[in-house]
Amino acid sequence: MKLSSFQTTIENQFDYLCKRGMEDERIDYFRHLSRISKQEVSFSDTGEYLINQFFTVDNYTTDSQFFAVYGYNIGVESDLLSEALRNQTNKKRNIILLYYFMDMSDTEIAELLKVNRSTVYRHRTSGLAFIKKYMKEHDE
Repeated sequence: MKLSSFQTTIENQFDYLCKRGMEDERIDYFRHLSRISKQEVSFSDTGEYLINQFFTVDNYTTDSQFFAVYGYNIGVESDLLSEALRNQTNKKRNIILLYYFMDMSDTEIAELLKVNRSTVYRHRTSGLAFIKKYMKEHDE
C-alpha cells in the first residue's frame, strides 16, 4: 500500500523532530559533562589537607594505659611514653601527668601536692629529661 504525500510529509516531519530532539539532548548532555569536568579535581591532585579529611581514627580505652593521679584517670596512648612514665618516681610522674595532660600550672600542682612551686618545676624538668633520654634509648 502506497502512502499519500501528506502522510509521508507528516512522518518525515515527525522523524525530523525526533532526531532534532535527540540531538539537542545529546548537546545538553555534553555541555553538562563539560561543566562538571571543569569543577572536578583528580584525587591524585588533591592536597594532603583535603585527603586527611576523608578518614577517621577510632580511639578505644583499651589502647591507652591509665594512670590514677589524685582522683584523675589519665590515659596515655603511647606505649613507649607509658613505659618511660612507669620508670619515673611517683612524684615526678604525677607532676608530669598533671602538667601536660590536665593542663595544670606549676602553682596549681604545688598547691595540690603541698610543695613549693620551684620544687614542682625542678621535678618536672628533670622528669622530662629522663623521659627524653629513656625514649631515645628504647626507640625502635
